[in-house]
Amino acid sequence: MRNLIAAGLVAVAVAAPAAAQVTSMQLEDLRAQQQAAERRAIDQSNQIQALEARLRADQAVAQMAAQNAGVIIPQLRAAGPVAGAPTATLPKYPAMSDAALAESNKRVQDAARNRR
Repeated sequence: MRNLIAAGLVAVAVAAPAAAQVTSMQLEDLRAQQQAAERRAIDQSNQIQALEARLRADQAVAQMAAQNAGVIIPQLRAAGPVAGAPTATLPKYPAMSDAALAESNKRVQDAARNRR
């Protein structure tokens, strides 16, 4: 009788781990579920970041509109000459007559041809 009870206990001890083992199909199903959950989390994170960026842009546009709402841009009118206003004097540049310039150019050309 003891042998029968011992054999039964051994059989139950061996059968329990075998029944608890996950089949490869169940394992693949669990991995697929995990990958799908990861993809959903990434998609949600991307959507949140896009919405936050859109919110920041909308806030910046609203802030700019609020700043510009009460601003009046002054328009400058062109003013004509005022009587009695000082006029700008043009600087006196050195002047050289065309004949003097031609003579100087001739001397330079002659000196360039007569190299030693």
